[in-house]
Amino acid sequence: MSKPQPVTRIRTCRACGKQFEYPIKGSTATRFHCEECVDLPPDTRKVAERLFTRLQKLELTVKRLEQKAAAAQPSAPAPPRPPTS
Repeated sequence: MSKPQPVTRIRTCRACGKQFEYPIKGSTATRFHCEECVDLPPDTRKVAERLFTRLQKLELTVKRLEQKAAAAQPSAPAPPRPPTS
């Protein structure tokens, strides 16, 4: 009797952000890293993880600032009404 295979799931690589399916039979991907990043030296992979995390935080900060700026801008004034006589 063979062991049942776990359900594959879409995972996101911690080092590069690429989405990949895990587990796939014969793949070198791990729960945390895609096939490309798992081959990187551990020190390089750790730096890539930190840079990717920082990039995500910066993108979120920019998005929030853009939303704040859009909310702070007064809406366009209404077009002038024609005079009624």
